[in-house]
Amino acid sequence: MNRRAHWRSLLLGLAVALLASSAWANEPASIDLIYEQLAPSDGAPVIPAIKNDIVYLAAEVRDADGELLDDVPISLSSTRDNALVGPEPVTRDGGYTDLALVARSLGRDTLTVSAGSVSTQIGLDVREPDAVDDYASALEGIDDSDNVLGWAALMQAQIDYDEQFRVSATYPAALKERFGQSVRLVGYMLPMQMSTTQTRFILSANPPVCFFHMPGGPATVVDVHTQRAMEMTWEPVVVEGTLQAETQTDDGLLYRLTDARVVNR
Repeated sequence: MNRRAHWRSLLLGLAVALLASSAWANEPASIDLIYEQLAPSDGAPVIPAIKNDIVYLAAEVRDADGELLDDVPISLSSTRDNALVGPEPVTRDGGYTDLALVARSLGRDTLTVSAGSVSTQIGLDVREPDAVDDYASALEGIDDSDNVLGWAALMQAQIDYDEQFRVSATYPAALKERFGQSVRLVGYMLPMQMSTTQTRFILSANPPVCFFHMPGGPATVVDVHTQRAMEMTWEPVVVEGTLQAETQTDDGLLYRLTDARVVNR
């Protein structure tokens, strides 16, 4: 081989190596998850969730040099049929994307989040809402306790989400019979107004743990409209009013209690 051919061969090999190195550097090498809160766990992180809740995650993808990568599709697999909802997640704005999944199946799940050939895992613990129906302090002194409608009955609604996160629901016949009737609910107040008194608030089966979204799925919260303004409290309350329900909603609020009043204060 003459000298010119030798150098041409070396330069060609160097170009191929550089291209391969560049392509390799742009491949996902790591994926990190960002989440709001964790449940107690002895091992890997576990996210707590209420059945039918939307669980929010975020993912950051980097290459072998630690650079954030855009335009990388993200996939998620579940051992218990919990699934992503909304548009397909793809990293944007510096290797970042949001993920939302519906917690459909009760129990402990393992989620695998993947980007290209790399993946990471996180646990998901899906449970029933806190049993506020059993708070004796909230129900103490109330004579007509038979009119208390438990959250288990409200959770009989079959919930579906579309790609725009709109919620639709179908209700069993026994629950539909309570629509338009006066019922009593036991739960926690989430304020909707910038005041110490409220004429509209969210009643939740769970105490609030995050100010960015409601603590639970659409079947464990009720939009309450009261007759008179009531003082805000973090203790469980019993509220009485006329129960109404939507079959589709954009804001995640299926149930409404109108002409409501607090009966244990």
